[in-house]
Amino acid sequence: MADRNSVDGSRIFANDRVVLGCAWAQGGRDYMQDAFNITLSSRTADSHLDFFGVFDGHGPNGENISKFVAYKLCDAAVQQYNKTKQTFPQAIETACLLLDEEMRSTAMLMDEDGVVLGGSTCCVVWVKKKEIFSCNLGDSRFILAYNGKAVAVTEDHKPNVHTERVRIYQAGGHVDDMRVNGILGVARSFGDYMFKTQRNRGPHQQLVSSLPDIRTVEIDEHINFLVLASDGIWDMMSNQGTVDFIVNRMRNGVALNEICEQVIDNCRIPIDPVTGMGADNMTIIIAVLRDQ
Repeated sequence: MADRNSVDGSRIFANDRVVLGCAWAQGGRDYMQDAFNITLSSRTADSHLDFFGVFDGHGPNGENISKFVAYKLCDAAVQQYNKTKQTFPQAIETACLLLDEEMRSTAMLMDEDGVVLGGSTCCVVWVKKKEIFSCNLGDSRFILAYNGKAVAVTEDHKPNVHTERVRIYQAGGHVDDMRVNGILGVARSFGDYMFKTQRNRGPHQQLVSSLPDIRTVEIDEHINFLVLASDGIWDMMSNQGTVDFIVNRMRNGVALNEICEQVIDNCRIPIDPVTGMGADNMTIIIAVLRDQ
């Protein structure tokens, strides 16, 4: 079992438009199923498109599924946008649906019986000129600090959320102990095909949906920073508490990757002996947009 008292790693990423800190820790789990991707365009790139996000795998093959989605999603959305007349948000949505379908028959994700087991959340953003496009499936979360106040851009896709619960029951399922059919703790995800078996229903009508929420945020000078993190962080810290924690350390000149490490350290103490919260995999990205 991993040492829950140490951060596995942290890094700084930057170009002329954004600087990011990232940290990750396996915590007390047997496997690290979180993944992340940070892809920043070069100074001379025509696209002016920067991508970063976190992916939280779960189930028997969650580690490989989260890595697969992290590797594929950015390029899939850009390619969809470039080859069609779709808007960028439409291209992101289409790319997610196509990628989820592709994964069903991806050999590297299959077990010995040829079945893809497990799934992954996804919470990512593209920064494109003066706009931020976010894409969310599951319970990883994206917030921003706006004049020091926490603003939740994404909504957690939990089975007990009314709109998710209605869909689950309409698909013949139930919510027990805040889990789909008493098993899965998220209502939308990549993978989890045991909950996506009804051929007469679309991807947005299954027990677990693969339809992402896409949001667009206009960039202005009041945005202090962005935070994306897996649920191991949000189970332990509130949105505003996270913003205040980060602001206090930024004022003292702490580097972004070190702040990420400190957030993770804060989330490991105390560990609830009943729920195990605080011992989850944890990944966090803090991004500061430079003057556009």
